[in-house]
Amino acid sequence: MISAIQELGKLVLEQESKEPLDVLIEPISENKYPFVLLIAIKNNTWKVEMEECEEGDSYKYLYRRGASNGSNFSPTAMVTDLEKTFDKKLMAWFDKIINQKTNFSEPDISYIQEIYTILHENRDEIFETLKTKISETPGRYVLTLKINGHYLKEDPTFVSLFSHLIQEKDSEVSAKDKVCSVCDHQKDFVMAGSPAFKFYTNDKPGFISGGFDKELAWRNFPVCMDCNLYLQEGKRFLENRLKFRFYGLEYYLIPEFLFGEENTRDEVIEILKSGNKYKTLHSQQQIGNSLADEEDILDILQEAEDDVLFHLLFLRKIQSAERILMVIEDVVPTRLRKIFEAKEQVEKRFPLQKGLTPYYRYHFGRIRVFFNKSDDNKRQSDLDKYFLEITSAVFRGQSIDIRFLTTFFMQEIRKHVASTSERDGDEVNTDKIFYVVRDALMNVLFFAELKILKTGEENFVPSKLFEDIFELYGPHLDRPEKKALFLLGALTQMLLKKQQIERNSQPFLKQLKGLKMIEKDFLGLLPKVQDKLQQYNAFDPKKKLLAEEISDFFLRAGTGWKLPVDEMNFCFVSGMNLVHHIENILYGNKHEHNEGEGK
Repeated sequence: MISAIQELGKLVLEQESKEPLDVLIEPISENKYPFVLLIAIKNNTWKVEMEECEEGDSYKYLYRRGASNGSNFSPTAMVTDLEKTFDKKLMAWFDKIINQKTNFSEPDISYIQEIYTILHENRDEIFETLKTKISETPGRYVLTLKINGHYLKEDPTFVSLFSHLIQEKDSEVSAKDKVCSVCDHQKDFVMAGSPAFKFYTNDKPGFISGGFDKELAWRNFPVCMDCNLYLQEGKRFLENRLKFRFYGLEYYLIPEFLFGEENTRDEVIEILKSGNKYKTLHSQQQIGNSLADEEDILDILQEAEDDVLFHLLFLRKIQSAERILMVIEDVVPTRLRKIFEAKEQVEKRFPLQKGLTPYYRYHFGRIRVFFNKSDDNKRQSDLDKYFLEITSAVFRGQSIDIRFLTTFFMQEIRKHVASTSERDGDEVNTDKIFYVVRDALMNVLFFAELKILKTGEENFVPSKLFEDIFELYGPHLDRPEKKALFLLGALTQMLLKKQQIERNSQPFLKQLKGLKMIEKDFLGLLPKVQDKLQQYNAFDPKKKLLAEEISDFFLRAGTGWKLPVDEMNFCFVSGMNLVHHIENILYGNKHEHNEGEGK
């Protein structure tokens, strides 16, 4: 992955004809800092000029951020408090250079000393002039210098000192005549890591090889000066073009080119560069084809050839550091196409009855519903790890156990049961849980389409009436007891609907024990449902056929099911959710069903 970022940076530098110096300079956002104050010095005189900042042209100010409590790598700084910026950023830079004069040439030090003298002797007057300029045009400012009509990037002395200070910082720990871990070539000089990556550090003993000796920290991540430049440019490209939001998480999309023609690389780079523009121009297509609510670029890249692969790097920034949450490596376009094909197959099974969109759209947000917070009262997501592991399994083709999934499915479904019960009195409003069960079902079908759903030991027994439904919606119903639970859920939902019509309530829901039923509860539930339907004169021949099918599956399953409670209850609520399919088989399509009522 690191080598892929290095290669990306190298390609971008070649395409944009950038100089190595441009890599070291940080651009300045014109939106954040619209104005630039320049102390213009010429022939021992000074004046203050002001101009508008243009981000594309901001390299001329030679800006690069330094330590928060020290000077930057040049006398260019963002104005926070004017006095502090003037003294602790601009003037402090000159103090640092003069104090380290033995590290620089005599002509450079003399040149810097002359400028410093002018600034020092006229400090108060310059400061008051700057203060007046700011009061006349309120806004956020950058403070810098202009020497003899030249911006700092145009001044060879400032460029030389700027480059020296950066190299000095980057190479605090280094070694000579060693192999670079990125390009795998022996170089005259390697440094310990690259400032491009803030998830690497050598300031903690536990991160250092060689007996916790910081002088040997270069062994952990030796990087040559050329690769350091490429990595910084690659990281900058990722930040500006290839950073995406994914349900509260951030990830970088990193391309890696394996072989093929140069025009293939150029084409992919251009797609990546124009990704945001593409989304704007084709927003409707993106909404239909996206894997995320926050639109991503993966649907475009699925059309690429397999001579390029992609890495997804999920990071979380904590103050000035970066923490790697997950790295999903080696995702090829072929895999992306399979994922989108699976998504389309799932959507076709959940048609909308109303509205312009023909299908309920499937995306990773339906997974995130169950893997966000274990408790809604928590301030932050605490299930990110599981969500990312599932995401990785999808992109890598790794198996996902149905028992793991149903634990979280039922946790969320029960939360909805509890919350609606609190709002609606003793009865549970089943309309509220319909959508969360549908999301769970869509997830199961998605994983099954990708052939990564692990359901345990199979014992296939075909259904007399409902096998078509099981083939479409029941990849997890691979045992007779699971099919019995599914059909029992459908029959129970028919009873609840009848109660709602007759009594405007659903008292039988109390028999479901908050969807925490065990084997004996389910075995005892069937006669209760039959009896209650008979009381409503609703146990017609069609429902009797359904009850017979349930009984047949229970007999085939025997007793002592080896199923977790969550999986049993999920099979049951799956049948409740898809009851309209069972009704259509029993009664034909004459029934009118309302998706919002879970019918």
